[in-house]
Amino acid sequence: MGTGNIWRFPREVALNGGGAFILAWTVMLMLVAVPLSIAEMIIGRSTRHGVPGAFKDFVGKKFTGMGIFMTLTVVGIGSYYTVVMAWILRYVILSVTQKLYTFSDKAALFDNVSNNSWLTVACFVFAAVLTAFICAGGVGKSIEKVQKFCVPLSLVLLLILIIRAVTLPNAVIGLDYLFKIEPEYLFNSQTWIKALVQILWSVGVGWGLVISYVVSMHAKSDLALNSFIQGFSDNATSIMAGMAILPVLFSMFPVDQAMDICNSGNNGLTFISLAGIFDKMPGGKLIAVIFFIVLFISGLLSNLGHFLVGSLPFIDAGWSRKKACALICCLFLVWGLPSALNIRFLENQDFVSGTFLVLGILFTCFAITKNGAENMRAKFINIPENDIHIGKWWNYLVKFIIPVVCVVMLIWNTKNLLTGENPMDIFAVESLGTLLFQLAIYAAVAILLTKTVNKHTTHKYYNGETYPDIPKEHAE
Repeated sequence: MGTGNIWRFPREVALNGGGAFILAWTVMLMLVAVPLSIAEMIIGRSTRHGVPGAFKDFVGKKFTGMGIFMTLTVVGIGSYYTVVMAWILRYVILSVTQKLYTFSDKAALFDNVSNNSWLTVACFVFAAVLTAFICAGGVGKSIEKVQKFCVPLSLVLLLILIIRAVTLPNAVIGLDYLFKIEPEYLFNSQTWIKALVQILWSVGVGWGLVISYVVSMHAKSDLALNSFIQGFSDNATSIMAGMAILPVLFSMFPVDQAMDICNSGNNGLTFISLAGIFDKMPGGKLIAVIFFIVLFISGLLSNLGHFLVGSLPFIDAGWSRKKACALICCLFLVWGLPSALNIRFLENQDFVSGTFLVLGILFTCFAITKNGAENMRAKFINIPENDIHIGKWWNYLVKFIIPVVCVVMLIWNTKNLLTGENPMDIFAVESLGTLLFQLAIYAAVAILLTKTVNKHTTHKYYNGETYPDIPKEHAE
């Protein structure tokens, strides 16, 4: 469980029609996220490289730029994700000092935290440096131990919040908003586009995160089983977060005002609601401290994945892990500082990176198709060590259905953006202009770095037949 579940999902489900969004999001989980998670596991575990090197060996030197593009997307996401960690840390401080409860206007409090606050910038720097320090030491068994403690504790606390939330006045209105399917949203292209982006953002496919995580995964780990468990556990956790957040919102504000907040897409939705519920429950002030600390640790563990994706290409090129993590930390600080100072910049980066994740899906599908989906399924999925047998449906999804879905979504999204106000404004939070402008920058950097990455990624472990042993540079 991470901030994708607690911070991003409630905002997206509130903005995009509740039950209609959940239905679309569940369809995308089964249709796209789980099959793509399996595909990324194949690429990462068979090449034992970071994303650029993985594409170099798996697809060919001409396509290394695809991996570089995906890596840039992750570094961009990680930079503003670290800002969200800074917000959480601010709320840890506010809950410890009890100042969280001296503000009657919780929405105004979040505005204070998220805009032009140098204390938030300090928390942002601390979060980035802390993540880099831990990543430099390796993200192996010690991190797994922390996860085993934090995830169950987070779920218990979330369950407590749900129990309290659903017993508040007007909570039923929030639950109704969460689960009721409105046709106008169900047949709205934006609902499906946002659902796709959310499932990619939360599960971690389309950006090489899974590729990087499994570089050091044992060859006998059941990748199909792991993909299904990851997908469905993420689904359940996100819905639990929605049940804890939205009922509180409708209890805190009049229905009209709560609806306005939902429709605004407020990035502080979770923080506003949580600040309201802790003040209304027995032992809430203590639970608030514990919850925000655990949420920060969960966010930290997720951010390690972003650092991992960014640092692995340099480790593949012979850099030490410490040097690679130090460089990625500097990139995070430079790239993320505008988001730490202005929430509109963060919203812009969230919009752009979400669209680029869809391109990452197309790159992954291309990689599997070029190597032969049936060949990959036979040699890397349905092996004796795996308990789950994957049928030919996976081939058709990866080769045909998922690419078609993604292309349709991109066309749909472009059409929507063209109908907006000033569609070619490159400085707008969400516009076709800002999307194309930043796409050109990402593509140019990927093309310029392709020869350098090909030159310095010298080791090749991919043999097209079996999973190679974990190389020394990636053993932890």
